[in-house]
Order: sequence, then structure tokens, then C-alpha cells
Amino acid sequence: MMAYIVKRLIHMIPTLIGISLISFFLMQLAPGGPVDQMADLNPHVTPEMKTRIRHDMGLDRPIVIQYAVWLGRLARFDFGKSYSDQRPVLKKIAERLPATVLLNVLALSLMLLIAIPIGFFSAIRANTWLDKAMTVFVFIGFSLPAYALALGLMILFGLKLGWLPISGLATITFVPTSLWIRCADVALHLILPVFVLALTSLAGLSRYMRSSMLEVIHQDYIRAAQAKGLTFWRVFGVHAARNAMIPLLTLFGLMVPDLIGGGVIIETIFAYPGMGRLGYEAIMTRDYNLIMAITVISALLTVLGNFMADVLYAYADPRIRYR
Repeated sequence: MMAYIVKRLIHMIPTLIGISLISFFLMQLAPGGPVDQMADLNPHVTPEMKTRIRHDMGLDRPIVIQYAVWLGRLARFDFGKSYSDQRPVLKKIAERLPATVLLNVLALSLMLLIAIPIGFFSAIRANTWLDKAMTVFVFIGFSLPAYALALGLMILFGLKLGWLPISGLATITFVPTSLWIRCADVALHLILPVFVLALTSLAGLSRYMRSSMLEVIHQDYIRAAQAKGLTFWRVFGVHAARNAMIPLLTLFGLMVPDLIGGGVIIETIFAYPGMGRLGYEAIMTRDYNLIMAITVISALLTVLGNFMADVLYAYADPRIRYR
């Protein structure tokens, strides 16, 4: 098992370099750049000044040289400074990361709490009215565009009823008198974005759980367990559900990257101060250093998620270890 883990870790290195290489070159080929963005905001910037700024930032070098310099800084875990405000990129990411992790961990937890029972009962009661009702429910959530659902809930619960805040992570003018009141204020701000993220993402997981469960409950050992007189929950809730959830480990691994970048639309709509919104702002301003830092971190989480899924899979079933 240890040799397998080391082998998978070594395979991650060329994958990360390849992703960073492709991302860097694609970003350089995109129209516009950070100097153009600065010039657009300041009409006094002359073409000569733009040339000098581009030279000072090293953007007039060949792309290969720029990538080599960037890769050398990355080896020292130095992502440079943001072009928009000259602040260290890592500091800006560190400020936004906790809010995004909080949002996505809550959304992922809510999604699992809803999707797994839906998939379980849809399989146990396959082709009944309960199965059809749950299928309609999950596909309504899947079919609704996230921005449309978010705007509808904001209008209903924020503007019409006035029950929930519709933007930010905390009330700016609110002066909390205790930690609990502060937490309650943050929780109210999280309800709508967490619900939208969870509802629009649970269809795939619940359908996957249903198909996996259907495959398991028709196995001979399940029929043998029923013939022995074991209880319903012992047969389906313990033996069948445990084996049906093994394929879901791959999906859990692939969900890890969503912890920092999966809510770009939701964070932008709700003016949520997270990584998704930061990435959107970096792309709009062509902030190369910030874009590459977010790309590398997202890629790292992706390969780590796949690594975790493979290790858990190999631990659950040693027959499927890669050779």
C-alpha cells in the first residue's frame, strides 16, 4: 500500500507542471493584459509609459522566459504580487480562503445529507411514486440555473419577506454584543448561498447513489441476507448501503477542488467575499499572478482529490489498485 501511495504522489508532479504550463500559455494568449487594464483606468498613461511599465513587469520577455521565471518563484512558494494593488498574492488568497471553505463545506455537507438518502430510498422503492417524486425533485434543482434560483430566492426571502440578508458574509453596520450573536449574523448570510449550491449540485450524486444501490441490492449476498431473516435496515441500511457508497469515493475526491473554486457564480451574485469572486475579479483585470496562483491551487486540490479517491478506493477494494 505504501509503494502505491508513493507512486501516485510521484505521478502528481508532472500533472501539476503540465496544468500550469497550459494555463500560463493560454492566459498569455488571451486578449488584453494587466497594463492595458491600468491604461484603460487612467487616460494619462501614454503608449511610452505602457511600454515602460510592461518592461518593468517583465511582460515584454518571451513567454518561455516568463514561464521559467514564474516556475522558479513557484519552487520557492512565491506567487508574487497582485498587479491590481501590489499586495502579495498569498495574502489576498489567505483573506478569502476561509470564507470559501466555510461556504463549500456547509454546501457539501447539506448536499450529502440530502442526496444519499434520496438515492437510497429511490433505489429501495424503484419505479414507485416515491422514486418518481424524488427524481422530479432532484432534476428540478439540476435544471434550474444557479443564477436564476439565486435571484429568485433573493427577491422572495430578501426583498419581499425581508427574512434573510442577500449579500456579503456579515452585516456591515451590525455591532455584535457577543460571539454567538456574531455567529448568528454570519449564519443568516450563509443560508441562501449554501442552499443554492447544495440544491443545484445534488442531482448527480443522488442519481449515482441510486444506480449503485440498485446494482448492489440485486446481488446474491443481499438475497441470502434477506433469506436468513435479517431486518430491513440490517440488510439494506448496513450491508447494501455500505457497498453502494464505495463508488461514491471517487466523487468525493473530485468535489475537493470545489472547496475553493466551485462557487464563482454564487459568490459573485451574493457579493460573497470568497475565492470564487476573487478569481472572477482577477480574470476581469488580467491579474496574471493572481490567476496563476488560483489555478495552481485549484489544480493541486484536484490532483489531491483524485489521489485521496484512489487511495480510499484501493483501501476499500485492494483488487483495483493500479499496477
